[in-house]
Parts: sequence; structure tokens; C-alpha cells
Amino acid sequence: MLRRFRTKLDRLLLLAITAFVLTWLLALAGCNSQSSQQAAGSQATPASSSISKLSVINVGYQSGTPGLLLLKSRGLLEKQLAPQGIKVKWFSFKGGPPMMEAMAGNSIDIGNVGNLPPIFAQAGGNPIVYVAATASNAGAQAVIVPNDSPIQTLADIKGKRLAIQQGTALQYLALKALASAKLTLNDIRPAYLTIPDSTAAFESGSVDVLPISDPYLASRELNGSVRVLVRGSDVAPQRAYYIATQNFAQNHPDLIKVILNAQRSAEDWAKAHPNDVAQLLADQTKYKPEAWELALKQRPYFGVFEMKDEYVAEQQQVVDLFYSQKLIPKSVQVKDAIWKPNS
Repeated sequence: MLRRFRTKLDRLLLLAITAFVLTWLLALAGCNSQSSQQAAGSQATPASSSISKLSVINVGYQSGTPGLLLLKSRGLLEKQLAPQGIKVKWFSFKGGPPMMEAMAGNSIDIGNVGNLPPIFAQAGGNPIVYVAATASNAGAQAVIVPNDSPIQTLADIKGKRLAIQQGTALQYLALKALASAKLTLNDIRPAYLTIPDSTAAFESGSVDVLPISDPYLASRELNGSVRVLVRGSDVAPQRAYYIATQNFAQNHPDLIKVILNAQRSAEDWAKAHPNDVAQLLADQTKYKPEAWELALKQRPYFGVFEMKDEYVAEQQQVVDLFYSQKLIPKSVQVKDAIWKPNS
């Protein structure tokens, strides 16, 4: 009797253990199946690239410089991004400083400016990054006076009214031109103006001396109304830069590459079709094709280059100059604002 009871108890215990093991195995299999499905789903539907996450790119350009204006005119970027459902909105600026302000407000994602606007932006805490550089654009800049002005040399600027386009590459040109004549801002009568206001003041005679760039410079050289006191290439070597917001660069590095490659393609076309590009740019601006032809043939600064150490060093010496003269609120390290696409 006792033996039969034990045998029955052993069978019940065995059945209970078997049921527990089967339940555990089924639960484990379910977990593994769910994990496998999640992994498979993850592989089948990868995280979308930054291209598919964005519907609009806001690009800033300056109507007086070829740069991104050329890309806009060709429509290459729109063609490349249309398959991904991305639209391109173009915003025109009359100088680099207002473009940097727009970037600070996240209204512009990327743009092309001279050497000084990003320095002022960085010194002011604006989170921007350098994503590429152009060839030297100093040859497209000069310090000019009216053709009938009694001013013959830079030394004659002393005591005269000199336009200072604050926060722009032309302010850097003005400082370097003064230094080359052993003059400072204390030796002249500075008139702080925007670029459009400075040309208007020059035309009206409100200022005596004007630092300026193409195509305004080329147009006035063609009609013989001005004399060049010094060219930027002689006193103030510099280049322009492609600048993006930190947010855009960090979240959409692939789009930056697309934009820069499209710009390279537009410039390759321009080099092969100088007459066509002059007319194309004339259609986009108030300047005649002849002015653009002079600017593009004699002083081209095409090129979209990665930010080399030498470009960073060039910008740093501009920072050091402006900080030493208390023209920016603090010193900054340009190297801290360089886009690293692989990081």
C-alpha cells in the first residue's frame, strides 16, 4: 500500500516538473521569437538617414557674390534632393552679418560668407561651424576712391572719411590697408555702414574712401569712375567660407556633403561656360554681364575645399587681430568650430 502511494506520488511529482519545464521552454521560445522579430524589423527598416528626416533646407546666399548664387541659378540642388522629397528655400542677404543672425535664430541652415562674419558669430556665442572654404577672394576686393579724388595713396587717407562695413570681410580689408600705411582707426574718420549703405554713401560723396568687392568694384572699374588705392590681394589675403549651424551639421552631415558637391558641379560648369555664367549671374542681380565677366575672368575664387590647417590658421590670425584691437568681445579658437564630418 505504501509502495503504491509512493509510486503515485512520484508520478505526480514527475508530471508537475515536466509541466513546469515545458512552460519555461515555451516562455523562453516566445521571448526569443519576439527578440528575433524585433531584430529582423530593425534590419528590414533601418533608422532613416538624415536626408529622409528633413523636408526643407534653408540656404542663405549673398546676391553680390557668385558662390551659392551660382548654385541657386543652376537649380542643381533641387534636382538632386527632389527624389528624397526635400525642398530648397533660398534667402538673399546683403552681407554676412545678417546671415549669421538668421543662423542664430535657426532660420538658415547653411550659407556662404566672408572671413569676418563667422568670427563675430563665434565670439558672440552663435553655434556655427565651418564646413568648407573657397579659394582666395582677396583679388576681388579693393580700397577705392572717386577718380577725381585728391587722395593718391593710402597715406592720404589720414583724416578722411573711410567706410567701415562692420563685421564683414571688408572691415578686415580696411584695417589691413590702414596698417600697411602705418595708420589706425584713430587716424581716420570711420563711417560705420552696411555694405549697401556704404556704396550709396560713396556715390553721394558722404564718404571719401570705400573698401569694396566685386561685382560693384568691377562695374566701377569698367566705367572708369574710380581709382584703386590698393587691392585686397596685396594687403589682406583671405577667403570665403561655407558656414552651417551646429545643429544642421550634427544632424544632417549627408546633406552638407550633397550641398558642397552640388556647388562643385555648378562651379565646374561655370569654368567651362564663362560667358553663360556671366549672363546667368547678371539675370540674378542688378549688374551687367560685362561686370561679371571682368570679375570672373580676372579674379575668380571658385573652389570648395575641406577646412585645412592653413585655413584655420588664417582665420585665427584674424581673430587675434580683432581681439587685440578690442573689436570682438572675446578671443575664440577657430579650430573649435570646424565641422568634422566623420565624427
